[in-house]
Parts: sequence; structure tokens; C-alpha cells
Amino acid sequence: MQLSFHSSKIHELLNLQHQLLSAFSQSYPQANDFTHLLNFPRSGMLAVDGQRWKFAKHGVGLRFEREEPVPHLVVEMHDQFGDCAKVDWWRLTLFLESMGITTQRADAERAVLEHNRRTQ
Repeated sequence: MQLSFHSSKIHELLNLQHQLLSAFSQSYPQANDFTHLLNFPRSGMLAVDGQRWKFAKHGVGLRFEREEPVPHLVVEMHDQFGDCAKVDWWRLTLFLESMGITTQRADAERAVLEHNRRTQ
């Protein structure tokens, strides 16, 4: 897959991460332990721009799944939850797979490296 395609999807993912983090922080202001997520709810629902998202805490991250509208998207903020500018090959791969787009790990890693080079 072309890097420009991955680049546009990375920007889409980063935008969603920002929106989800913002909605989460507004809905759960008491959840402020961004290192261990000790005072975070285990699961819940969020509304983001008229979309319905559910989330589940795991380890030191949250997994968001869009329920409405379709397509069903996944935003996996599996670590460094408070950093909505973070992207890695795993986040990108799961996001793309939720869209029905298959990608190889090496392609996702290259796209993330290229993105990081351009944004630093």
C-alpha cells in the first residue's frame, strides 16, 4: 500500500484519538491517573460528533469501538493513553483492519516511521 494512503489514515486515526480523549476527559474528569489508569472506569459509552463509541479499559490503555454509525471502527490506545498524538504500527493496523483494510506489519511500521520523520 502507498505511504500517502497510510498517511491519510494516520491523520484520521490521530484526529479520532484526539476527539475520543477530549470526550473521555469531559465525561470522566475524575479519571486523572494517566500512568496506571487506576481511577479510570472499566468500561463506558461516549458520544463524539453524533457517533456512539463504547470503551473498555485493559492494562494501561483503552480500546474504543464505534457502534454507530457503521462502519464499526476500532481505536486502540493500548498505552500512553493521555498522548493522543501517539501512533504506532499496532494502533494503525487495528484501525485499518476495522475498516476492512488488511496491511502488513512492515508496511504499517514504515508508514509510522515516515509520519514521525515528517512531524518531528
